[in-house]
Amino acid sequence: MKHSTRSRRQFLAGAGSSLGAAWMAANWPAIAAAHAHAAALATAPDSSTLDFLNAEEARDVEAIAAQIIPTDDTPGAREAGALFFIDRSLHTWASSAAVPFRSGLRDFKSAFAARHPSSEFAAADSATQIAFLTAVETSVFFGSVRVLTLLGMFALPSYGGNRGGAGWRLIGFDDTHGYTPPFGYYDRDYTGFVLPKDGA
Repeated sequence: MKHSTRSRRQFLAGAGSSLGAAWMAANWPAIAAAHAHAAALATAPDSSTLDFLNAEEARDVEAIAAQIIPTDDTPGAREAGALFFIDRSLHTWASSAAVPFRSGLRDFKSAFAARHPSSEFAAADSATQIAFLTAVETSVFFGSVRVLTLLGMFALPSYGGNRGGAGWRLIGFDDTHGYTPPFGYYDRDYTGFVLPKDGA
């Protein structure tokens, strides 16, 4: 069990850092605007609002995200609020992907209904959900949800996801600044630093 938990954390840490770098590089011009939008909503009385997805769509997207990063002995995508990161992203910096995303979600729902006429994806049991996601895991839509879910787990909480730092705790990231010299390889040999005395 310890090995599987460690492997999961190592995978998420690697995926989070590489996806985060790609996201920042590709979308830097939109990040400032997205941050302002998300920060304003985060300080609003009700920050759990949806701007892009309707309630029915949100249930399915959240259920997909919850299978991508499930809840076990640690919080998963549901607890981290990945849904709200996805929604805000499609409303702001990723708005160019909003129409294809909604079209893909519609196809996803139709395909699931064809196999399971009596149930929506979000209401299906976990085994049924996993079996269906396995069948569609190479689709562009599922790929989009997976990337956005991972980003929602590890992005700044002000972007709508990673609530309470749940994603950071999962990979052992401590969001604190350490201002103890040396600060980098370039000044490790500098002797002019004055370290604070204990209790100062």
